Amino acid sequence: MRWVRIAIVGVFVLAAVSAALAGSLAGPRGDTAATAPSDPPELTATAEIRRMFMKPGQVAIAVTNHGDAPVRVRGVELLTDSFAPLGVQELDTEVPPSKNARDMLIQYGAASCPEGVDSKAEPASVVLLVATEDGAEHTLTLELSYPNGTLDRLVREACAAQAIAANARIELGELTAAADGTLEGRLSVTPLGEAALDVTEVRGSVLFEIHAGASAPEAGGVTVPLVFDAHRCDGHVVGDAKHPFGFSAWIAIGGGEPVATPIDVPEDRREALWAMLDARCAERE
Repeated sequence: MRWVRIAIVGVFVLAAVSAALAGSLAGPRGDTAATAPSDPPELTATAEIRRMFMKPGQVAIAVTNHGDAPVRVRGVELLTDSFAPLGVQELDTEVPPSKNARDMLIQYGAASCPEGVDSKAEPASVVLLVATEDGAEHTLTLELSYPNGTLDRLVREACAAQAIAANARIELGELTAAADGTLEGRLSVTPLGEAALDVTEVRGSVLFEIHAGASAPEAGGVTVPLVFDAHRCDGHVVGDAKHPFGFSAWIAIGGGEPVATPIDVPEDRREALWAMLDARCAERE
């Protein structure tokens, strides 16, 4: 009987040990498999300018998904010494697997202009906060190409705007109707410092053409006579115009290379221009 009792106890001990071993081997491996993070998605990014869809101060970060499953971009941050940091900007955009990029429109901060209007963009990267199909979240830092023509252009434009704002006040005067139905006005550029100013060119928009006369000195600055006329009357063009009053002037500061700057169009001038466009287009029908 003694040997029988020993055998029974041995069976129970062996069973307990086996169960413990099975639990220790199966449990952790099962938990590890369930919580193992997915691999980061294979993405690339470029900086682009999409004039049709962008507001001032925006850049498009075009993200391409080279993997085989869609990902969702939750946030984007632009990192460069050329623009003041704005932190992560929240988004919620799906990027499917494709050779075609998906744009993320984000704001960029104030430009750094160590070389004035001749400044160029420093190296840049973008941080993407991405969620994959399994719910895992990844933070990717992607280098942008350098030198970067897109960022160079944005830096030049921003630095030109800073230079103009520091040296000149630009005002579009009242508009009056001419005998032929066009509108006449004057662009005044007043210096805010000691630098001499000149206006070398004025351009209209997709809807309005501008004929500029020669600039002339006035009250320490310069004025330019302008004539506004309808440029396009196509219904789809008028209806789809994103920047109907996107007028620009090229201003030379202190004899330097002219830099482009937008012309602000007050609301009453806009109303006059819309009325002129309607009348001139009706004449052409």
